[in-house]
Amino acid sequence: MLLLCFGYTAQAQESGIQTLQGDTIHFGTCNMGDTIEAVFRFRIEGSEKLMIRQVHPGCQCTVPLYPKDSMAPGTIDSIVLALHTRNLHPGPVEKYAIVINTGPEKIFYIYGEILENKGVAPRRRRL
Repeated sequence: MLLLCFGYTAQAQESGIQTLQGDTIHFGTCNMGDTIEAVFRFRIEGSEKLMIRQVHPGCQCTVPLYPKDSMAPGTIDSIVLALHTRNLHPGPVEKYAIVINTGPEKIFYIYGEILENKGVAPRRRRL
């Protein structure tokens, strides 16, 4: 009986959003005023369809872009978190967003450092 339970547990598959490249993106450095687009690629695991209901960023400087339709198991898609640094202060920055969906919640993180802008035109970087 113990072997049977162990074998069943080993085959259990986690359902929901499974990231393909991790749940954290380090963008390095950027100038104040830049926009950082952190792209989190994921696959839907399990046997049920999944729908992302909302993505709640930790602040108003981060804007989420995510699929609104129901996704079948095996679907590969992405969530983009656009970090607008215009109103942030120079120094280290740590941002997050909570993904509310029909499966287990997922949290994505963005880390980096904002440098004081010394007359350089703002740019957009996609990671």
